[in-house]
Amino acid sequence: MSDRVARVRMDRTRCRELLPMVSRTFALTIRVLPGSLRDTVTVAYLLCRLADVVEDATGLDPDLRVATLETFADALHAPPCETASRERAAELSLALRPAESLALEEEHARTLLRERETVFRAYCSLEVEERRIVARWVEDMSRGMAGFVARERVGREDAPAYRLETAAELRDYAYYVAGTVGHLLTDLFQHHIGSHRLDGAALRARAVPFGLGLQFTNILQDLAEDRRRGWSYVPEELASKHGTTITGLLRDTDRTQALRVVGDLAREAARNLDQAMEFTLLLPRSAPRIRLFCVWPIFFAMRTLQGICSDERVLVGGEKVKITRGEVRRLIGVTMLACLSDGSLRRLYQTERDRFAACLDSVPV
Repeated sequence: MSDRVARVRMDRTRCRELLPMVSRTFALTIRVLPGSLRDTVTVAYLLCRLADVVEDATGLDPDLRVATLETFADALHAPPCETASRERAAELSLALRPAESLALEEEHARTLLRERETVFRAYCSLEVEERRIVARWVEDMSRGMAGFVARERVGREDAPAYRLETAAELRDYAYYVAGTVGHLLTDLFQHHIGSHRLDGAALRARAVPFGLGLQFTNILQDLAEDRRRGWSYVPEELASKHGTTITGLLRDTDRTQALRVVGDLAREAARNLDQAMEFTLLLPRSAPRIRLFCVWPIFFAMRTLQGICSDERVLVGGEKVKITRGEVRRLIGVTMLACLSDGSLRRLYQTERDRFAACLDSVPV
């Protein structure tokens, strides 16, 4: 075995080890993918998380974070040198040097940032077309994040330092942080399975909702935590529609109005998950591993939405509303049995959808 092959294997192995540190759920789902695709998606996800670390680094001046994200995007866009991946990885690593000064609260973020050159070497080792796909969409994500970081502002003392005014702004933000991932996966699936075997236009039409459904669910899970750190991804327009404000969402006196806001966002998340399910059913039954990779986060998100609609912890904070390990195991089990049948998957999903609708009935109107 050559030194280069050994280094590539070591880097990709380390990326697989880093993955559960930054996302246990994604680490669980990605293991089901076919080998070569698994490594590519792992590297792509870690690159996305590196951009996310910079976006979330509120201890760093917004102008510097914008510049860092733009430099990162520029560096990814330039094609790596086939014969000097170490040098190219070091160049990419320099793009994120400003983030080294951050006092990051989360250990996993510090670890990922420290080992970013390993991730970049793994990225440089991908085949040319895979790199092109990953670079295109991670670049799009990074530039979009930079645009939203540039809009950060400090308002009244009791107001969020960062907030969205309209539902359209929320959808734009969710597109950049999650919709781009839907496009990235679509391109990788077409490359892996073969474009001739897929309805590319139909998949593309549902790629963004795939990401948005998962992102809206995450926003609801983190609603109280985000507000306490001075952030809000709930649009002011939506809060106003229900007779409250962003600053009032966590007040006991506005609890009924806040639950209505949560209900509206949960409905929007569910509508996007419906499209995500249609996206999955467009994938051939001869690619069951890729189907399961898509199915599991959809079912996890729908089950999480059921909990969010019936648990006020989403507003008062404390332990995050999430599904149990037992629920995860059961959902994995039933979907593995059903993944080869479109009808069985549709029936399972509809059962979860009906449970969600029943939970929504408890939300004040």
